[in-house]
Amino acid sequence: MRHRLTWFAASLAAAAALALAPAATAQSRIRDMPGYDRWADMSPRITGAVKQGSVNAEWSPDSKSFEYTLDGRRWRFDVTTRSVVEPPGGAGPSAPGPAASPPAPSSGLVLARGRGKESDVISPDGQMRAFSRGRNMWLAPAAGGPEIQLTMDGSDASRVRHGVGSYLYLEEFSVSQPVWWSPDGRKLAWMRYDEAKVEDYFLQLDQTQTLSTMLVQAYPHPGTMNPIADLMVYDVATGQTKTLDVREGARFTDEVIGHYVWAARWTKDGSEILVRRTDRLQKHYDLAACSPATGKCRSVVRESRPGSWAQGAAPNFLSDGKRFIWTSERTDFRNFYLYDLSGKQLAQLTRHAFEVVDIIKVDEAAGWVWYTARSGDNHMKVQLHRVRLDGTGDVRLTDPKLTHRVMISPDSKYFIDVEQAHDRPPVTRLRDFHGKQMAQVATSDTTDFDTLGLKAAELFTFTSADGRTQLHGMLQFPSNFDPAKSYPMLVQVYGGPGSAGLNENYATPNSLAEYGFLILRVDARTNAGKGRKVLDTAYKQLGIVEMDDIAAGIRATWARPYVDRTRVGIYGTSYGGTVAATVLMRHPDVVQAAVSNSPVTDYRLYDTAYSERFLGLPGPDAAAYDRAAVLTYADQLVGDLLIYYGTSDDNVHPKNALQLIKALQAARKSFEVQVGPDKGHTGVDQTRMMEFFIERLILDRAANEVNPAR
Repeated sequence: MRHRLTWFAASLAAAAALALAPAATAQSRIRDMPGYDRWADMSPRITGAVKQGSVNAEWSPDSKSFEYTLDGRRWRFDVTTRSVVEPPGGAGPSAPGPAASPPAPSSGLVLARGRGKESDVISPDGQMRAFSRGRNMWLAPAAGGPEIQLTMDGSDASRVRHGVGSYLYLEEFSVSQPVWWSPDGRKLAWMRYDEAKVEDYFLQLDQTQTLSTMLVQAYPHPGTMNPIADLMVYDVATGQTKTLDVREGARFTDEVIGHYVWAARWTKDGSEILVRRTDRLQKHYDLAACSPATGKCRSVVRESRPGSWAQGAAPNFLSDGKRFIWTSERTDFRNFYLYDLSGKQLAQLTRHAFEVVDIIKVDEAAGWVWYTARSGDNHMKVQLHRVRLDGTGDVRLTDPKLTHRVMISPDSKYFIDVEQAHDRPPVTRLRDFHGKQMAQVATSDTTDFDTLGLKAAELFTFTSADGRTQLHGMLQFPSNFDPAKSYPMLVQVYGGPGSAGLNENYATPNSLAEYGFLILRVDARTNAGKGRKVLDTAYKQLGIVEMDDIAAGIRATWARPYVDRTRVGIYGTSYGGTVAATVLMRHPDVVQAAVSNSPVTDYRLYDTAYSERFLGLPGPDAAAYDRAAVLTYADQLVGDLLIYYGTSDDNVHPKNALQLIKALQAARKSFEVQVGPDKGHTGVDQTRMMEFFIERLILDRAANEVNPAR
């Protein structure tokens, strides 16, 4: 108790000093706040306090050695002698980089957080370049010369664009330059987007300049018309352009497989173009093959999940260009399957009741697939596995008590294993084909960490709000942590469906704890890695499931005597901003202050593909949209809220924050607002965020204890 009173007295003294201080700029006030001196002293020393023994190795082609950089020096490890030397010249193996492409003829403004740009793609033989300009496709010699305009219907007036991603495809389907040369360079494929019936959003830019500008963005909101995507092919020899039938003769409807079309790629022999397709609500996920010769498309593999949404990954092709490894959740867990382009399943490679993660290497000569999976002591501990191409002989090769990142030698006889856990800094080891250690390559140096008195992160488990699923939380501490004291706590959140959440990579100390806070991160059922049955609980329940789980994770810390449950702040950006505001409003017993950065405040204000995937259509599923909207809970605000938005945010538009501000004003609530002039999808300055939390959770509380009538 003595320690708690001493800490309280220091906070009260700081509050009094702050009240008597002269007016200052917002960011300078932090220097006079409790915890700042400690943070200013420790923060630069925390950076680099652990010299991590994690390396990125580059194998030699003969697998006899590998090179890596450690502590700024280049090293070569000889596998036979197990010796380490500095390579001549200190430079590692490198391949010549790709030749620089000539600059695009136009730099049309396509934002989508920087994803969009004009296409400019060189042919495989380096002789021709295909590029977009003025919403049309063009062709020209790579070395310069006459230009050929391949399309004529693209323009601002027609609202048609060729070879430049429509916003929805840039943001939700990772489209960048939707232009692809055939392997022989004789044909060119690209996407055409018809935005004629898509709503425009007008985003004012350059508001800090004398004259502002306007971005007119075809931005489809839930329930409204989407852009129509078509796959085009140009034959260089004949000069003919063909539209491929990506919807197999069907009209563009919500139900058609081909409502969304993206990720085109040519087959190895150039006879077909593969695309991925879904219906509007993404109940069906399809890999299709389209013939440039006939213009027809066919389904190769289709995944369906009518009760929620289907999803998948890009096919991983074998060297023959006909067989590929396909990722499916049809068993409720991600597993690998071997298919050919006829659509025939050749083998089920994995049969796990846990999630596979990624293909690391396919050794076709030996008949092995090396892959990673969540088969450790918990789902965050990723392990290396090996299985035969016929699905037999699956074996785990790494220690399930740790998580692993691996680099396999070209001859597949060895692998480099970087192993670590949240509380164990990385060690790099060389292992043989069977996973047996051959040598320790690098280890972490924690001398400075120990000298500074830094504390390892603590992982704990708790039960989801529905009482059915084990979830995880991670707590980090200030370097001068004293369990006899009581500490305020900050909760860092994101929580979007399928997002990564916590992991078992070594948790470096969080410098924000040095202000005198505990730092908490917690998982929710919306985070990836637990299988589809767990993830599907969030379908049409956004705003409920993840918020209730995060609140449950916070409550799980209450049994710790050093956690002050009355002084808890929460912060996040984008989906995390939505979570922060909603948890504050729906669970005022667990959170007293929130910083909500660039939040979606009503999914009716966001785009179609994301919102409808998880919530359905806003007409028949209006209740789901209401549950997920921060606006619904505005009149329940009790704690302290800071809202931040950027005026040039072309992803989560400013209208989200402005509608929340309007709702809070209508409910006669007090709150704070920070604006990022000409900023995009960003968060408030971290110093300002800490000033807000210190004011609300430390100084105000200390002052109110002395003068409750304040």
